[in-house]
Amino acid sequence: EGYGCGSHTDYGCLTFVNQSSNNGGYLEVYGAKGEWVRAEPVENYLIVNIGDMLSRWTNDEYKSTLHRVISPEMGEGERISIPFFFEPNYDAVISPLDTHGDPKFKPIRYGDHLLAKVTNNFDLS
Repeated sequence: EGYGCGSHTDYGCLTFVNQSSNNGGYLEVYGAKGEWVRAEPVENYLIVNIGDMLSRWTNDEYKSTLHRVISPEMGEGERISIPFFFEPNYDAVISPLDTHGDPKFKPIRYGDHLLAKVTNNFDLS
């Protein structure tokens, strides 16, 4: 199995994914029991991942979804997915809401978080 995209959480608030069901590749989500669970495509349904900023806003009431993409085996087709990333404004300051206990996170400007994640996840040289 090859990874189309290694283990990661999404940067923003929510990610909506429409994925094909017939071509071999698939999405895996890291489950609450500490195991990778295959997210099978279901016709006419979207997968919704919680991102880092929604996790911060809710003070971890909703946690970022750790997931990875498994590529199809050579010659077994292509994985087709259409993600839509719902993210805060680049300059938005994200702080935990007061309704969720003592803050677990310090306020952060979304753009700073985005740049840190991209710099860490990709070779930009």
